[in-house]
Amino acid sequence: MERNTITPQISARPLLNATTKDRQNLLDIQELLNRLFVRNRNQHRRNHWFKSLAQFRKQLSLLLSELETEKKTSLPEKIEQRLRYWDDRCIHNWYLHFTQLVAVGPFAVAGLVLMACTARVCRITGITNLYEEIGSEDMKMILGAVDDGEIANEFGGLLDPEEEWGEVVEREEDEA
Repeated sequence: MERNTITPQISARPLLNATTKDRQNLLDIQELLNRLFVRNRNQHRRNHWFKSLAQFRKQLSLLLSELETEKKTSLPEKIEQRLRYWDDRCIHNWYLHFTQLVAVGPFAVAGLVLMACTARVCRITGITNLYEEIGSEDMKMILGAVDDGEIANEFGGLLDPEEEWGEVVEREEDEA
């Protein structure tokens, strides 16, 4: 199969065109992250997940302050740079550390909350659009290969319909 390469770009448009409800969600997430940070700072400050929480909290605060204070002419470029930085260096580590936190029994709820916050921020900022496009293109390729019969040609020989799969066993019923 030939793989199409698409290179969707991360854009500031989804965030700049976000509804007031989405912007309020970002502020609510920032407040939640601040509270989680303060509550867990003393006990967990050396853990990987806490360092990811601190970075996530700081990056979100920087993004929100840019949205409020920057000049409108340079705003899209700064937001795009920040979102590209997040995608290249941050989000994958955040998800990794937060999912590991879910595996730890007493902190599973905190891990789920942090994963949900990360996912919501990525959706509002448009970062997940990139992955949805890549996933859509991959699914279109696979469905096209199924329709063309390439998948059956490649994997069809794995199951031989004439091969015996065993012996049928009948059960005797009790007449009790």
